[in-house]
Amino acid sequence: MALSARVARINVTPVKSLRLHHPDAVELGLDGAREDRRFLLVDDGRRLYNGKRDTSLVRTSASWEPESRVLAMTLPSGERLDGAAVRTGGALVNVYGRQVRGHVIEGPWADALSDLAGRSLTLVEREDGTWATDARPATLVSRASLGLIDGDGRRFRMLFELDGLGEHGEDAWRGRRLRVGEATLLVGDPVPRCAVPSASPDTGCRDRDVLRELVERRGLVDGEACLGVYADVLEPGLVRVGDAITLL
Repeated sequence: MALSARVARINVTPVKSLRLHHPDAVELGLDGAREDRRFLLVDDGRRLYNGKRDTSLVRTSASWEPESRVLAMTLPSGERLDGAAVRTGGALVNVYGRQVRGHVIEGPWADALSDLAGRSLTLVEREDGTWATDARPATLVSRASLGLIDGDGRRFRMLFELDGLGEHGEDAWRGRRLRVGEATLLVGDPVPRCAVPSASPDTGCRDRDVLRELVERRGLVDGEACLGVYADVLEPGLVRVGDAITLL
């Protein structure tokens, strides 16, 4: 069944919790958008170090060229660090209850981010076949749902923002299959929100209480403050901004 919904924006980043990019298209695999959250940070106890622990990470941006394996970061000061990402020892990182296998990466990036964070951090590259985004490899949210807060989807860091739906229209797709561009998704549960959206996506400074706002304007869903939905990728394929969504 054809819907009026379309992909309005794509949100990805090569390094988990750093500033988002908005490409015109992404290649979806069973493990989510290709190269999205390819790298992640861990502390000296090998515990995931992400935006939940340090919202100021969004002040740093990164780019990644998988064919040449060149990783670049631009720090808040404007300094740019780039070079070949060299794998060294193996690593196992707990990402939202999943054990994600990866490789420690040599280079200047971890030292620079350690200086900014004030603690020792290690950069890890995840292996193919797993994901470091969230509980599921893909997420969807309508812009009407985002409008309940302020319309800035960067706060919620979801993969696809959609036009053409009413508020929480995406929730009605739970358990249904969607054709999105060339890919097929299976929509899952609503996404419970954390404190990260309460921080500005530009400065990383807390400037509001989004959880409270969600509860006041929507109430609880499954006992939690939720916005958007999870999805699994059933059939890989290319998804572009502007692609229509079909309910299968």
